[in-house]
Amino acid sequence: MVLLDIYKNYGFQKEKAVSVVKPGKSGADEIKAMMENFRKNPPTELAGEKVVLSKDFKTLKQTDANGKQSDIEMPATSNVLQWFTEGGIKVSVRPSGTEPKIKFYCEVPAPFDGDYDKAGALADEKLKLICASLGI
Repeated sequence: MVLLDIYKNYGFQKEKAVSVVKPGKSGADEIKAMMENFRKNPPTELAGEKVVLSKDFKTLKQTDANGKQSDIEMPATSNVLQWFTEGGIKVSVRPSGTEPKIKFYCEVPAPFDGDYDKAGALADEKLKLICASLGI
C-alpha cells in the first residue's frame, strides 16, 4: 500500500483534535482565562518531551527553549498558540469563534516498522499524555 510506504520513508504521524466545551458566559470566561494562562505559563513539556519552541500568533512572537524571542512573519494576528517538542510533537490551541469551546490540535509522530496498528497505539498513548500535560 502506498500510504505504508510513505510512513516507512517519511515517518508515521497521527493527528487528533480535542475539543473542550465550556458552555455559557462562565464558560467563555473560563476559555479566555485558559488562553491567558497558556500565554503566561506555556508548557515546558508535553508527553514527557521538552518543548523547544512556542509560538503566539496573537503577539506574533516565538520563543525557543533558551528563552530567545523572535518575530513571526505573518500578515495578521490570530488567537492561536503552538508548541513544538524535541521529539516532533506539535500542539496548536485556539478558542472557537462560534461555539463555547477551546480546541487542541495535536500532531504526534511515532516509530513505524511496518506495523500500522502498533504505530497508531504508540501515538494514541502519546496523545493521552499530551492531554494530561495540558490538564484537558
